[in-house]
Amino acid sequence: MPSSSFATTLTMALAVLLAGGTPATVAAGDARKSSTPTGSVAAQPATAARGPAFEYAYRPPSAPDLQPIYQRVVEADLWRQLPELQELDGLFALPRRLRFVTAECGEPGAFYRPDQGEVVLCYESLRTLYAQGQAHRQALGLAEDHPLRYLRANVRFMVLHEAGHALVDLFDLPVTGRQEDAVDQLAAILMLRFGGRDESPGEVIEDLRLVANWMLSRSTGAYDIDAFADEHALGEQRFFNLQCLVYGTDPDAFAGMVDAGDLTAARAAGCPRESRQTSRAWVRLLLPYLAPGAQAYREEAAAFLRQR
Repeated sequence: MPSSSFATTLTMALAVLLAGGTPATVAAGDARKSSTPTGSVAAQPATAARGPAFEYAYRPPSAPDLQPIYQRVVEADLWRQLPELQELDGLFALPRRLRFVTAECGEPGAFYRPDQGEVVLCYESLRTLYAQGQAHRQALGLAEDHPLRYLRANVRFMVLHEAGHALVDLFDLPVTGRQEDAVDQLAAILMLRFGGRDESPGEVIEDLRLVANWMLSRSTGAYDIDAFADEHALGEQRFFNLQCLVYGTDPDAFAGMVDAGDLTAARAAGCPRESRQTSRAWVRLLLPYLAPGAQAYREEAAAFLRQR
């Protein structure tokens, strides 16, 4: 169990993360409360031009050490602070409800429950990611706000990864390889396409590099038959797959990744093609399911597919 000082630090960091400001601006806004009642489900209002809205819920944990995290998540309305998720909300003609939930899970993680139509983000994940961000900062001598950025980047990717599982299930999309690899790709593409309006492309790329670090940090390097048989690729493989997608977006700008050992020269040579093919595949798969009012996205997607 984390120390009380760590829990306090994490809670303060969440205040910054979820309020979208600096510690000073958050302190000034602490009295502000979310319009979403504690633990309730609230659907974002849909317009005639949008598809069915997502539903959002914050389930109270029973563990006392998770209560401060839960309270901060509710006060700030976490789900509406994730830019990519808000861009996706109402974009598709969903055949049934899709709900995003924060909950106590007993261990870190995030997952999709197809029988309940729910994407679940565990409170334990917020705690674990922040701790890893602290370790990463200390190891590399990074800025004080690094653990916060590490947490935010990985939460965004985790949620989009599980949203990918949900879209595959709800639309019965064909996936001929590992579904886990496919939704990793989708999460990266969505972050690159729908990053926050106040973010530069370079900042989004750096967030994806932090996601790759998290994937690598979870690897022990010692594998048995269960690891090789798992539905997920090995941590090292997920790391290099994500690095390849990043590199493929701009090989000139990211040429240093090869020199740094983040990508082999042999893999890098094919990454621009790999990145382009991955993006085109997902656009083709999802284009038929856009909501009737999403004409701007439909036209943009069609133009992208005409490119060679």
